[in-house]
Amino acid sequence: MARNKEYNTQNVLDTATAAFINKGFKGVSINDLVKATKLNKHSMYQEFGSKEGLFCECINHYVQTVYRDFGHVLRRQPLGLKNIEDFFRRRIDYAYSAHGDGCLLVTTVVEKEQVEAVVLDRVQHHWTLQKADFQLCLSAAQDQGDIPKDADIKVLSNTLFCFLIGMVVIIKGGSDRESVEKMLAMTLASIENKG
Repeated sequence: MARNKEYNTQNVLDTATAAFINKGFKGVSINDLVKATKLNKHSMYQEFGSKEGLFCECINHYVQTVYRDFGHVLRRQPLGLKNIEDFFRRRIDYAYSAHGDGCLLVTTVVEKEQVEAVVLDRVQHHWTLQKADFQLCLSAAQDQGDIPKDADIKVLSNTLFCFLIGMVVIIKGGSDRESVEKMLAMTLASIENKG
């Protein structure tokens, strides 16, 4: 007869994800994960196969959480610049909350030599979807006359994406909220049609 799990997988993923965000893949040992998650090594290996397996599950868990909390805003009808602004404001609120301790995807790319290619592929896939969501809103804004008709939507999407990644990094580094909000306002103003 199989034993029932004595742990909640969601709680394990939440705790392990926070550990990986704070210390990176290389900086977190199996013993750190055992201590943080309260999961014994046998259960961890049985559930996730390895530290790498747990890390991959944390990436998936993190992406699902981010989409649930922020990403859906970009697909809200009607599409347009308002969605982009609301998305960034929610990201800023989260980053300055008690839970906003960084971004697992950024941390992963920074230490890309330490992680498997399959993990980097997952990160790139998520980032491609992120940029596609920006493009949807930008295209709608262009159709509505909110940004110039000759604006390159792909370049603008990449610009917003670069701002997003940079914003996450400088907030993690201790930048004050007022400065970040001013940078957001300048970034949004730079793509709007002022003519």
